[in-house]
Amino acid sequence: MANPNQVTGRARIKINGAVIPTGKGNTVLEPGGSMREPVEGDYATGSFKESAKDAKLTFAALAQAGFSPQEFGALTDATVMVEFDTGVTYIISHAYAESAPPVKTDGTADCVIYGPTARELK
Repeated sequence: MANPNQVTGRARIKINGAVIPTGKGNTVLEPGGSMREPVEGDYATGSFKESAKDAKLTFAALAQAGFSPQEFGALTDATVMVEFDTGVTYIISHAYAESAPPVKTDGTADCVIYGPTARELK
C-alpha cells in the first residue's frame, strides 16, 4: 500500500498489455464522465446542465527505435491502463489515438488518447 502522504509523481502506461516508455513526468489523465456546466437564469443562479465527457490521456512517449508515430496514430479499440506510483490504476477500454503524434528532437512524441470514461481499479 502506498504512503497516504505520497502524491502522484510517475505513471506507467500500458496499451494492449505493452508498456509504453514515457518521459518528462508530464502524463495527464482526464478520467471523463459527467461534466457540469452552469446555466444562468434571469433572476436565479445555481442551475446547471450535465453532459458526457470522454476520458483523455496525454503523455510524452520516448521516441526510441521501433516507435512508429503512424502505428500509434492508427490505434483504435485499445485497452489502455495507467498505473500511478500512488497505487491508483485506471483503465480506458475501447480507446483510440487522436492522430499520429509529432516526434521531437528532445526524444519524445506527444501522444493523445481518448475513450469512454476511465474506470478506477479498486
